[in-house]
Amino acid sequence: MNQEQPQPAGGGPGSGPGGKKARIVIAGATGFIGSALCRELVQDYEVVALTRSRARSESGDPSSPVSWRCCDLFSASEVRAALSGADYALFLVHSLVPTTRLSQAKPEDLDLLLADNFGRAATHNRVKQIMFIGGIIPEGFEISRLLWSRREVELALGSYGTPVTSLRAGLVVGPGGSSLGMLVRLVRRLPVLPTPLAAASRVQPIALTDVLRAVRFCLGNPAVYFQHFDIGGPEILTYREILRRTAMVMGKRRLIFRVPLLPRRLGAFFIWLVTGAHSTLVRALVESMPQDTLVQENPVQQAIAKEALSYTDALAKSLDAQTGRMLPSPHLLDRDKFRADVRDESVVRSIQRFILPVGQDAAWVAGNYFRWLPRLFWPFVACRFDAQGSCGVYVRFPRIHLLTLTFRPERSTSGRQIYAVTSGLLLRNGAQQKGRFEFRDVLNGRFTIAGIHDYPPAIPWYVYIWTQAVIHLSVMRLYQFYLARLAR
Repeated sequence: MNQEQPQPAGGGPGSGPGGKKARIVIAGATGFIGSALCRELVQDYEVVALTRSRARSESGDPSSPVSWRCCDLFSASEVRAALSGADYALFLVHSLVPTTRLSQAKPEDLDLLLADNFGRAATHNRVKQIMFIGGIIPEGFEISRLLWSRREVELALGSYGTPVTSLRAGLVVGPGGSSLGMLVRLVRRLPVLPTPLAAASRVQPIALTDVLRAVRFCLGNPAVYFQHFDIGGPEILTYREILRRTAMVMGKRRLIFRVPLLPRRLGAFFIWLVTGAHSTLVRALVESMPQDTLVQENPVQQAIAKEALSYTDALAKSLDAQTGRMLPSPHLLDRDKFRADVRDESVVRSIQRFILPVGQDAAWVAGNYFRWLPRLFWPFVACRFDAQGSCGVYVRFPRIHLLTLTFRPERSTSGRQIYAVTSGLLLRNGAQQKGRFEFRDVLNGRFTIAGIHDYPPAIPWYVYIWTQAVIHLSVMRLYQFYLARLAR
């Protein structure tokens, strides 16, 4: 990318105009790595942490050095406001666990949409650098959905011109880590550990403290703009060896052996049953196992290698010496205080990705959809448009108004079409008018994403999920097939 690379403001990466601290905005600040970075970077930066919890953002704790800002990352306008005044930004979001009561979306599509919002907002606010922590891409041809999703996020973050620096890591070892927590629970609860052949794959676990050092090295460093770097610890281990070392540190005697024929899905189910971890998280870990994920030598790895902790040392610092249980993250001691504020709401999020036919854009996909829909349900459903481009959806006989999708021209472009869900029999009475339907081009027009956000259905919830929800998802998948056929 032939762009002039911006220099850090002031006297260094942590300095802003007039010698003030540079502002860094962190999305994913309540996560395992994000919370650690908040405490690490606040020494040298003005840290603004984004949260879905309005109670946390309004708590105004004067003793906290971190400023919390409420932001729905699915709202482009809120993300744009959240990044106002930012010098740097960190994107540490992983959508493995749904945030609404019903989410008809693949995690990789959710992440792609969030990254697109973040990349657009960063460019609008002239952010100097976005940093992202993803996964190491294996050298072979088989790449798990999780790792490929991390790669798509990198591309989406940088697709509007803001310099992106991506750090790619394997297993991160530290208190509160979800993947490490699964391994610890497996070793603690099972005296016998059957492992698949894929457990012979090699990885380079890295201590959380070394990840923090890598982030510090890259922040505000123009030499690493528009690049990605693998980072890892000093040892190359198989997953089987990781289990053995985990048992050793915990003081447990465990029988660990290979099982030649252990289907991947059965293994994922077994781990879920024993550990109680979220099924999507378990599946992502199991899918990433079959191939080696080793670090390619690079300047960032060289900068952290000398003081890097071994897996054994990093694990020992992550466990309670008395109980052998995983220590909670010291950076999240007040997390439960605000958890109730972000519990799943009775709203729907439904996101589907379409292959975009050559030469078309989101405006064409939206218009084509509203022409295609009544043909699919002919003669039962009709769509009526007004002069402003809003669409009413009706049952023909008897004439029943189902929904009105009000076009928002002030928020729309040819690459992004926004409709507010404003009225109709299928909309819950008295619900806040936050529901919206959008079509958006992503990855420089390679795909279009259609998304329904914060939609409150009128019919009772357990009726909705077996009726209207099923119909909507089926319609969107049929439209996927229709566009794919046009694209071919």
